[in-house]
Amino acid sequence: PDALKCIMPTAFVGNCASGFPFIGGVPARGILMQWYKVADIGSWDELDAPYGDMNVIKHPVWGPALRKRPLIDAADGVLYDDKLASWREVMSHPLDDEYWQPIHFTDEELSDLDRPMFITDGWYDMTVGPIDYFQRLERINPTKSERYLLVGPWDHTQTFRSQLHDNSHGEHKMPDNGAVDLLGQRIAFFDRYLKGDKNTTVQADQVRVYITGAPGSDANVWRNFATFPAPGTEERRLYLHSNGSAYNFPQGGTLSWNTPTNEPTDSYIYDPDLPTPCEAEPFRDRRDIEIRADVLTYTTQPLDAPLTILGEIRLILHAASDAPDTDWFAMVTEVFPDGKSVAFYAALPALRSRYRQGFDREVFLTPNEPREFRISLGSAGHQIAAGHRIRLSIFSANFPACDPNTNTGNPVATDRETRVAKQTIFHSTDRASHILIPIIDLNKVHK
Repeated sequence: PDALKCIMPTAFVGNCASGFPFIGGVPARGILMQWYKVADIGSWDELDAPYGDMNVIKHPVWGPALRKRPLIDAADGVLYDDKLASWREVMSHPLDDEYWQPIHFTDEELSDLDRPMFITDGWYDMTVGPIDYFQRLERINPTKSERYLLVGPWDHTQTFRSQLHDNSHGEHKMPDNGAVDLLGQRIAFFDRYLKGDKNTTVQADQVRVYITGAPGSDANVWRNFATFPAPGTEERRLYLHSNGSAYNFPQGGTLSWNTPTNEPTDSYIYDPDLPTPCEAEPFRDRRDIEIRADVLTYTTQPLDAPLTILGEIRLILHAASDAPDTDWFAMVTEVFPDGKSVAFYAALPALRSRYRQGFDREVFLTPNEPREFRISLGSAGHQIAAGHRIRLSIFSANFPACDPNTNTGNPVATDRETRVAKQTIFHSTDRASHILIPIIDLNKVHK
């Protein structure tokens, strides 16, 4: 509308099939069900289980609801009225089809959105919309200068409540310089684009991001860029290697910059009735998950020098399953000298196999036939310290945050059956599974 002069999107979902309530096509059962409950109450005191705590699986009411099949009936007795109706409707539309079209911007629609924007995100927030949409806007109209991106060391709430900027995240302590006067900065944005005060500066450059890292490193700093991905970013390939024993934690698979030779495959069994658990609390030591038989791990040698990651991390996975459909999850962590394995950004990286050619179609697997799966692992701004390691974990469930794939290929909302799947990971000359990591030299970029 003509009256709309500027917008300030903050920590928004983005695409519903890839971001939320479906993450890479996987229904975010536990997260979405809790979100609906929060949306239906008048105060926090009305909650019967802590919001966002995945220990809710132990709750006498929530636990059965998070396990119940079919998925479309899972919220019965937990949600009511319009929220229950919405749950059933959403779970019935896993494809990115005409149902979602009214709230998904095409590139053409974004190109028409010619308004000043101030987009805010946090590395510890699982929403993928801000960075994704900013990058799309930059690609569609790279000459537009009235567009800003701010990404801090924040979770979802901290992206719009600066009074919470002293709160830490698991093993990651909030640094003193991580706080920003969000209110003051947003008033400056409105002064410039509503009042027309061209002497008001919104921020030092179009993009301002925080680089997290270990205490005492040259990270834990703000950096300014003209665009994003940041100029000077180099994408490198970190390859998976194994002698067939990546299940043998922690000595199993390895990661290196060298391409693999014809190495034996790795395999694990995924049982949707005994699914791999998610972290009960994020940004804590993940070794109790990584040690499981249904998880494969690949770890680098200790780094000789700090490595700064800035941008989207992607996994090119060559894999097969003996099931017609299954899920792939992956997590990148920093491994400390004492062995702790801790995630350094928020994401639930996943891909449901049937959507590997697009979230608007279903293409089922041929059992045991290798396929390439391209999985976005989310965006990070973090420096891995010298002497630390990088670890990749691969698994097929993240329960109860996400609904376990039944492996049957049946319709998602109404499936009552399950079957066990054997998953196989390839790392050979012709099927070289690898991570694409965006790397930047902090000493060569503007402060």
